[in-house]
Amino acid sequence: MKKQPSSASSPLNANYKSADGSKILMYPSDVGINVQQASFILFARHSVSGAKVKPQKKAPKVKPIMKNVEVDDDETHQVIDTKATKAAQDKSDINHEAKEGNVAGRGGANKGGASTALLLQKQNIKRTGAFIGLYMPPSVNVSYSMDYSEAEIGVMGEALYGMFKDYQNNTSSEDSMNKAGATLSPALVNMGVGIIDKVLPGAKDLAAIERGTIITPRTEMMFRGIGRREFSFTFTFIPKDDTESEIVHEIVQEFKEGMSPSFKVAGSTREMTIPDVFSIQYMHMSGQNQYINKIGKCYLKTMEVTYGGDKFVTYNPTPKGAPPQKTNITLAFQELEVMDRANIKDGY
Repeated sequence: MKKQPSSASSPLNANYKSADGSKILMYPSDVGINVQQASFILFARHSVSGAKVKPQKKAPKVKPIMKNVEVDDDETHQVIDTKATKAAQDKSDINHEAKEGNVAGRGGANKGGASTALLLQKQNIKRTGAFIGLYMPPSVNVSYSMDYSEAEIGVMGEALYGMFKDYQNNTSSEDSMNKAGATLSPALVNMGVGIIDKVLPGAKDLAAIERGTIITPRTEMMFRGIGRREFSFTFTFIPKDDTESEIVHEIVQEFKEGMSPSFKVAGSTREMTIPDVFSIQYMHMSGQNQYINKIGKCYLKTMEVTYGGDKFVTYNPTPKGAPPQKTNITLAFQELEVMDRANIKDGY
């Protein structure tokens, strides 16, 4: 393979250094400046190291707000305005939480770098390794999943909850007991049949045959939470010169190193460090593409590397060996943070 120089006009070639001195590995070498390669994905590694965990400070208590109350025609007395004091305390709590969150944030998805992920709140997250810029695949996708499941609402639970709500609303206890009794009587009978059925299988079915009806559970669809997003990318490298062959080798090495922990010996125990996290940005030329979703900090969970294709072919050997003519990698990432509505409004 003939040695050719990389695109010298590209501000994003392998010899480019970022503002913090980090190397940038780009494939292909003209990605980001060539009109046909204007869109690309930029990956960055961030090391995770322990930090001193400080207990979160509570919001300071506001001074009670007083108001004048007339005792009689000629005298007034000062008392605490509970409504105004509570409103002032709520405002103080919100401001304090926002301030603490921004301080604790380490590049999270919320405003000011705040994050819901404890890892990004409590650990030192620092840029490390090289930036990696890779061509945009034919398509990229993101899946937003909400966790819903059916929940069975028991008759007894419903009746007892009704009694509790009536108590809260100061409804007559006698009325509550009467309503609950009307609901619980058949429920207790059914429960008794169910207990007998466990001891004598078939009792429940015999009761159903006698009544001509069966008991079906009452279920409701309930929201349980938000699923963490996952991202998968596949890239094919066919270097066109010696420089790109070396860049491809370094790119594969960067991902492998970033996803792997290190062993540490602590006395008689052996521990592992937390692997690096990655930031991922969809870019167009020199800026982030605002038309495609943002991605929060991710772990690289799996990586598949394939050397060669239908036939294993290499380029001319170097002192390190013979570089493969074709390399494929598949990367599977998962976000650390759970993205809520505020994050979605912000482009995630």
